Parts: sequence; structure tokens; C-alpha cells
Amino acid sequence: MTAFLKNYTSKQLNQIVFPGSHDAGIYGQGKSNVITQSLNIGEQANAGVRFFDMRIATVKRSDGSLDQKSYHLGKGVIDNKHKGAKPGEVQSHQNVSHLGGWGQDTLSDMLTQAKTYVVANPSEFLILKFSKCYNLKDVVDTCVRVLGDTQFNYNKSGGAAINLNTRTVGSLAGKVITLFDPKELEKLGFVIRGQIYSGCLSFGELFNKETKTSRQYQKEFHGLQYFGKFSNTDDIKKNTKKQAATMGGGTSCDRDAMGMMYWTTTGMLGDIKARNDKMWTGVNVQALRDVWEAGYKKAMINQLGALSFKDLYTKNSRYYVANKNSWTSFTPNIVMIDFADYQKCVTVYNLNRVRSEMLETLMQQSGHAIEGL
Repeated sequence: MTAFLKNYTSKQLNQIVFPGSHDAGIYGQGKSNVITQSLNIGEQANAGVRFFDMRIATVKRSDGSLDQKSYHLGKGVIDNKHKGAKPGEVQSHQNVSHLGGWGQDTLSDMLTQAKTYVVANPSEFLILKFSKCYNLKDVVDTCVRVLGDTQFNYNKSGGAAINLNTRTVGSLAGKVITLFDPKELEKLGFVIRGQIYSGCLSFGELFNKETKTSRQYQKEFHGLQYFGKFSNTDDIKKNTKKQAATMGGGTSCDRDAMGMMYWTTTGMLGDIKARNDKMWTGVNVQALRDVWEAGYKKAMINQLGALSFKDLYTKNSRYYVANKNSWTSFTPNIVMIDFADYQKCVTVYNLNRVRSEMLETLMQQSGHAIEGL
């Protein structure tokens, strides 16, 4: 039941659609305006989640010891600097405001759950994206130590830059892929493509907040590049409108860029789960599909409209689309959700079938139009 990717092994990552978990580590018992998931990392993976949003800070226990956990509501974090900390030691611990909170499990626990899952399900991969983390060196060290051989290691793939967007699903199978903010890694002086931190791939956020268009896609990027924007609203209609506008902006992306769509209404106050339940009623599930379809269709028509007969039907053309299985264009590939479960994930995976049907229809329309000239 958990082998969602076994039929996509020959597909590139940017050719499939899969669920992502927003604030993936914030599960368990807690305040209703904080908890965003009901399942732990392993259980989310079993339900079908393949992309995990991880935000890690250092929490001080009652006995004075320190540990790494997920936190919620980054704007309310207070960083307590440790005076006299030696190189290699944890430099600080954090407190969250009264509006925020901590996840249930430690980072080591969550990484162990991810590792256990891919070992038991060798056709699957998991992507952990670490952003807005504190004491990042310790986060990286923990990933390397706990994941071991299951961490995707580019040095074992020839040492060249790994552009995940165009990697096949099969080449990532059985691995936990860890992504970090390249600017944060640079601040730490990490040798990203060196032996010690060979598991450190990066994520590239392509959405330009000022122009609402895409930043330049890099063919040699060492990691994953996506176009998308968290809408930061607790209103379902506003989120729908914002995501529709953002996904519509995908026409400015390179054809190999990936899209990230947020079907979330987390907000700062109120019951997140109660709002989320409304997002998965009939009319709003249809709205999710409508927004997804509109974004994909707009990008696809824009791409097809720029192609010639040769581009469409000549095998040596870079844009060859006579075989729909070889076609790539901007797609809302990763659908970020709260309170992930099996049924929600199935809804997202079904968009792969919708994508195939839409592409076939548009290709036929393009072909008929050309033949009629």
C-alpha cells in the first residue's frame, strides 16, 4: 500500500506529482494553533508523503540537557546564546513564544523513522527540506550520523553536481534526500561538494517576490529547484486565490523547474485542524484540482504554443512530445498539505493521471491544428 512510486521509476522527478508535508515535525499533543500533523514522519511516509518541510531548533530540557526538535511559528523564536561555547559545541538553544510550540519527537527520532521507511520500501524515496534551522551544523551532523548509507550521497554518484529535478525516480529509490538552504550552508563555511558533507544538497526557491515571476533556473544546481510560495493565510478562499495566481506564474519558469503548491491554511491563531478539515470537503477538493489543472494547463499551452511541428514530432528535438511520457513542462509537482493521511495523498497522486490525460488532449489538439494548416 505504501509503494506509490514503483510505477514511476523511469520518470524524472519533475514529471510526477507527489504530496509534501507542511511543518512535518509538528505532530502529537499540543495547542490547536500549533499542531499541523496527526502522524509521525514514518506514518506520514506510509500514507504517501514524499517531501517533508523540517524546521529544527535546539530545546533545553528541564534537566538542562539539550535536544533538537521541530518548532512552529518562527517569528516568535528567542535565541539564547551560550557564552564561551567552544568550536563544535552547540552555540545556543531556543525558546518559542506563547503562540508557538515544539514537536513531539527529536530530530534523531524523525530521521530514524525516515531511514526505517526507505529500508523497508526500497522503491520509494523521501526528501527532507531543512529551512529556518538553528545550530545548523548540529542538524547536518545528526543527519549524517543517523541516516548513514540511506542518505543520498552524491559522491557515490560520480561526484558531479546532482540536479534532482531531472533525476529519475529509480535513481533516488531507497534513499533519504536531505536539502538545506545554500546561503545558510555558505555562512557556516561548509564544503558542500566535499567528502565530509557529501549528503548536503540544496534547495533553490525560484519564486521572485518582487516580480512574481521565476528566478533563473540553473542546469548545474546541486539539489532541487522549485517555484512556489506559502500563502500565510488562514482563509480558504484567499489561499485558493493566491495559489492560483502563483501557479499561473509558472509560465515564466524553465520547463525543467518544479512547482510547489500549498493547500494549507495554517495561520497564527485558531484551530488548524478544523480549518484543514474544511479544505478537504467536496467543493474544496475540487478547488484544489481546479487550481492545479489551471496552473499546469497554462504552462503547457504556453510551452506548446512556442513549439514548431519539428519540435513536437521529431525525436531528436529537445522538446519532442509525440510521446507524452517524454514531455516535461512546469508542473505543480509537490502539493504541500497539513494533517497528511492516506486519502489526501491518494487525491494528490491521482493528479498524475489527470496530468497524463490533459497532456494527451492538448497534444491531439496541437496536432490537429498543425495538420489543418
